[in-house]
Amino acid sequence: MPVAVKKVASILEELAPVSAALPGDSVGLQLGNPDAEVAKILVALDPDQAAVEEAISIGAALLVTHHPFFYHKLSSINESFPEGALVAKAIRNKLNIYSAHTNYDIVPQGVTFQLAKTLRLPVENAEVLEVIDHDRLLKLVFFVPVGHEDDVREAISAAGAGHIGSYSHCTFQIRGTGTFMPGEKTDPYIGERGQLEKVDELRLETVIPVSRRSEIIEKLTNAHPYEEVAYDLYPLDLESKAYGLGLVLETDEPFSMQQLLQLCRDRLDLNILRHWPAGKNLFKRIALCGGSGGSLIGHAFQKKADILISGDFRYHDLKQAEGLGLALIDAGHDATERPGVVYLRQYLEKKLTADGLEAEVCLQTSVGAKWI
Repeated sequence: MPVAVKKVASILEELAPVSAALPGDSVGLQLGNPDAEVAKILVALDPDQAAVEEAISIGAALLVTHHPFFYHKLSSINESFPEGALVAKAIRNKLNIYSAHTNYDIVPQGVTFQLAKTLRLPVENAEVLEVIDHDRLLKLVFFVPVGHEDDVREAISAAGAGHIGSYSHCTFQIRGTGTFMPGEKTDPYIGERGQLEKVDELRLETVIPVSRRSEIIEKLTNAHPYEEVAYDLYPLDLESKAYGLGLVLETDEPFSMQQLLQLCRDRLDLNILRHWPAGKNLFKRIALCGGSGGSLIGHAFQKKADILISGDFRYHDLKQAEGLGLALIDAGHDATERPGVVYLRQYLEKKLTADGLEAEVCLQTSVGAKWI
């Protein structure tokens, strides 16, 4: 059964909330109808002519991209110019276009995290290079009949509840008596319609990140035996995991420059790389940023990184790095972001399947099989 565009959007926004985007960035549904149904989705880095034409040729009604379709507001759609002709082609073919840009750059499982994983670097304890904000925390309290608490706890923990530092499944529970009277139109798991019921229940409380609220509540209601689930959410003046641009990580053993260059060639499928060794032979503390990382050179230095791997370094970026003694590898804007595009396809396919929704999710041909 086809899935609505707005449902795909909600799944993508569980990973990369629109609210996480940098000010002024254009993210979310760029073109189309939220209620339109799609049976095939194409995921690409850019919403360019090649991606639009491939989406149309394979019958994909939704194109999901990292870079936005509209960077700036249009004053006209003039088909004598390539940009206007592309917009018109997408509209005529009823192609919906959704973009996750800086919101996907910033979130913990975002573009740079996927770059580090692709390079097989130890990313689990990485630090954010430029902290933009912290996820906020809520306290979730709910009530469950005795004997069902472990199943519900496991379901919400798998969705991101109860994580404090390096600990998971963090909850507190206390026993008590719950009361309710099922109405005439109910189908109660316990009790009879029209009769007051007293049940041996547990009150469980835990912390959840605001960004995972929808998914956690969905898992709670699905795993809970009751027809109607009683729960409360309390705002907390606490910060959870930092999110922002770039990452810095520590390797167990140092890399030589040649080893890092070969790693980028092999894992990112590159033939040409620019690099600046800064007079160093070994690199143990490695900073990364998918896309354009020139603005993070100062942050990498402050985080005591030995080297920054990113793309789009300019002349003045090199001069700044020279002055700071920071080594650079320019692996290209597109190559450092493609791992994130591959993960978007994998994430969408997994989530749609888990929700029992049928939609084929394809990766743009130009990304290449080596990235999968």
